[in-house]
Amino acid sequence: MSARSIMMAVVVALLCLPLGYATSRGESSNAKALREHYDLQDGKRLYEQYCRFCHGEQGKGKAYDVTPPPADLTSAAVQQKSDAELTQTIHEGERGTAMGSWKWELSEKDKQNILLYIRRLAR
Repeated sequence: MSARSIMMAVVVALLCLPLGYATSRGESSNAKALREHYDLQDGKRLYEQYCRFCHGEQGKGKAYDVTPPPADLTSAAVQQKSDAELTQTIHEGERGTAMGSWKWELSEKDKQNILLYIRRLAR
C-alpha cells in the first residue's frame, strides 16, 4: 500500500467521523424523547390512580371538598417549587392538609414520572 493510498484512507475516515457522530447523537436523542414519552404516559397513569381524586383531572385542586382544599398543581405557586420540593411533598405528604404520604406506595421512578406529568399539566 502506497503512502498516497494510506493518506486517502485516513482522509476518508476523518470525513466520515462527523456523519457517524451525528447519527449516533440522533439515535440517542430519539431514545431520550421516546423514554420521556413513556415516562410521561406512566406519570399520567399514576396521577390518575393516586392524585386525580383530590387534585382533579386537570390538576386544579377542586375535585375533593376538604379544608384546606387540595393544591392547584397548575398554579404558579406550585409550579415554581423545585423538583426536589414537589417530590418531597409526594413522598412525605403535607402537614395540616389531606395530602398524605405516598412513600410506601410509589417508587422513586414513579414519583419522578408523576412529577413530569404535574409539570406538563401547567402547559
